[in-house]
Amino acid sequence: MAQEGEEQKLSKKELKRMAKKAEKDAKKGKNAATAENQKPSSVTTKGTKDSAAAAAAAAVESRKEIVYFLANASDDNCVSTLKASIAAKAFGVDLRKAPTTLQTPSLLKGPCLLQGNDAKLLTFGGNSIAKALSLIGSKNVAYDARDAGIIDEWLELERTCLGKSTGDHERVKKVALEKVEHALTSGCANFSPAIQHYLHAHLSSPIFIEGTKNVQNLVPSPPFDIENDPSMIGAVNSIFYAAISAFVPDIAHTLGQVIEKSKVLKNGDYQCKEAMPLFAQLKASGKLPPGIHSPQQVAQQIVNNIPLDNPVVDSFEINGPGFILCRVKASYLEHHLNSLMNSAPEEGGDPKLVLPKDVVGKKETVVVDFSSPNIAKEMHVGHLRSTIIGEAVCRILEFTGANVKRLNHVGDWGTQFGMLITYLKESFPNFGKGDDNVDIGDLTQFYKKAKMRFDEDAVFKKTSQLNVVKLQAGDEECRAIWQVLCDVSRKEFEKVYKRLDITLEECGESFYNDKIPPVIEEFEKAGLIASEDGGAKCVFVPKYKIPLMLQKSDGGFGYDSTDMAALKYRIKDLGASRTVYITDYSQGDHFQMCFLAAELIGWVDPKKTKLEHIGFGTVMGDDGKRFKTRSGDTVRLVDLLDEAVKRMETSLYERIAEKKAVITEEQVPEIAAAMGYGAVKYFDLRRNPTSNYKFSYDDMLDTKGNTAIYLLYAHARLESIISKGKADHNVDVDELVKNKNAKIVIGHPSERNLAFHLQMFSDMIVEVLQDLYPYRVCDFLYALSIAVSDFVTKCKVLGSDEMESRLLLCRASAIVMRQCFDLLAIRHVNRI
Repeated sequence: MAQEGEEQKLSKKELKRMAKKAEKDAKKGKNAATAENQKPSSVTTKGTKDSAAAAAAAAVESRKEIVYFLANASDDNCVSTLKASIAAKAFGVDLRKAPTTLQTPSLLKGPCLLQGNDAKLLTFGGNSIAKALSLIGSKNVAYDARDAGIIDEWLELERTCLGKSTGDHERVKKVALEKVEHALTSGCANFSPAIQHYLHAHLSSPIFIEGTKNVQNLVPSPPFDIENDPSMIGAVNSIFYAAISAFVPDIAHTLGQVIEKSKVLKNGDYQCKEAMPLFAQLKASGKLPPGIHSPQQVAQQIVNNIPLDNPVVDSFEINGPGFILCRVKASYLEHHLNSLMNSAPEEGGDPKLVLPKDVVGKKETVVVDFSSPNIAKEMHVGHLRSTIIGEAVCRILEFTGANVKRLNHVGDWGTQFGMLITYLKESFPNFGKGDDNVDIGDLTQFYKKAKMRFDEDAVFKKTSQLNVVKLQAGDEECRAIWQVLCDVSRKEFEKVYKRLDITLEECGESFYNDKIPPVIEEFEKAGLIASEDGGAKCVFVPKYKIPLMLQKSDGGFGYDSTDMAALKYRIKDLGASRTVYITDYSQGDHFQMCFLAAELIGWVDPKKTKLEHIGFGTVMGDDGKRFKTRSGDTVRLVDLLDEAVKRMETSLYERIAEKKAVITEEQVPEIAAAMGYGAVKYFDLRRNPTSNYKFSYDDMLDTKGNTAIYLLYAHARLESIISKGKADHNVDVDELVKNKNAKIVIGHPSERNLAFHLQMFSDMIVEVLQDLYPYRVCDFLYALSIAVSDFVTKCKVLGSDEMESRLLLCRASAIVMRQCFDLLAIRHVNRI
């Protein structure tokens, strides 16, 4: 143990005096409660076993009603906090974290033991607190009068030995530790059961471990940084939590977040529902304060405890059975918006949107497995969702500071390569004989022809099966053909990825070939392999009747084998604390089984490592079936994307002809690509990924409603207003931002509404991180665009007295919108 700071200034005599005071206070509480709970008419004076048991039970019950708090606790190498936590567990005392509303004497900086809601100071310092807790909890463990002196001497031994060992001299530390070890190993047997119980806690007992873990429950959360933390819900919550803590300090520590965003913003920004459960809890325990007879009165008491001059909320309203509604102050919104707008980097560019420190401080490694097309097959509409959802997920995680591994688990191995190799050798007989220029043309048609030969020709089929064996054995010719197929496929994949601004690192099935056998061996050594008929090696996991097959009966490997090897590689080699798979929903059970198997073998601790599967629904046509061409073929993804751009080009040329656009015909291809590809992405991303949807060019390219086109026009409108402000009124907001002279003043309700939506950005990101569903970004962006439209419609910007402030509000809105577009991998446009 390290030196205890404040305890070094206290004498042994002072420590004993404080311990005796704590003992006297504990006994007072016990005697008072015993007198109150015992009934003279039913208890004899001769102390029968029954009466003694009743008295003991009453005494224990009375102690349960006394609340003990640890104030000024710290987890920063604070031995006093650790001692208090361990002693509380050893002696069975319900020690709680002190609410911030309980005040301690200003001269006390270290941990203090408080009693009751009136915060009566019992003692302070690790040794003294431990002694007091041993007395308070004396009836919870075997204990006798001799223990007081023994515990005193033991704590003094710790103090004198270890207190001197905090210097840098290793020999002094060694001697001190030897003295303590000797006392533990030789003197422990002569102590009473109670002192042995306490000392055993220092020998890595369950009590010591539990007490160590409990430290975090005693350490107060740092005060919410209202001035700098961008979380609006966090700021509002801190105000209400403090008010509730002042009302019921012994209950407040059990509460989590006490407010939520209002579902109908016209009624209020946030609401608190805690009055109802608090009233029920107080009533059930018989602790209702005088004058409190309903949840509405509890709500009023909470509101009364919120200072009027608090910097966050006002306009309180109590509705129904005790709902508290409130609004965020305009001054709070002004402060944070102006902080943002005056934080532009020195080299220029948009100010960076701020996130809470606990979000950006994790720096975790996250693997995202997405897209994953098959070699020798062109990407089709079925790959759309995994690819664009995966890109958005990666960008969201990267925005929070995560180290994201973007893995493309391409299907570049398996039995199908036997028929592809055989067909290529037939089609290009000179391959490998000096003529290696192979143009296989349309990948899909090449695959279909090979499959047809495989199904219809027995000799071809047999040759294909032999080529699979050769490929897996490393045959040079088969490997060369396999490489050609991979290279051709990658070029086709890249056409899609370039159009959609997708970045991936290929790590296909073949990468894990040599990693599969060690995984099977590991499961075998752990006794988790079950051999099925035929010799297949399987792993059964909880909740599932069908096992994972790590090795087939013929000795081959399948998806289960590869995915388990990949999972181990990502956890152990890449060090991922979070792994996300993005595939269609039908693979959900497969991945859940893999995750459970990883837990069984001990690769992951569910509390530290997160394994997730985002399963998405089907893209359908107008007929409600899978989206296909009129001939029934699967739609090539390149064709689908190009059609969206072609339609957007037509629309833009028409607007130019009608003089409704401010762009030239030369700019149309670039802008149409941004809007067309963006429309396809947003139409998918705006909905919960688990849902199916009908693909419709008309709907996704609509200039009205919740579409990318509408949002991009809204952004372009803001840029147009800002440009006119500079050109026609000589107000250059970008120069104001660059020079850190921005000052936004909120007056009109539409200004406040827009500012409120802008300030919700960081809370939206925190919410998205829970399930990584991009539709939450889309919902935020659409709501923001509506607030923008309301603002520019109801508030005159150009030529008004508030022009500079309102132009800055336009710029802030454009910055946030651009960030959202970027998270969704949608290119923004400034002019349309």
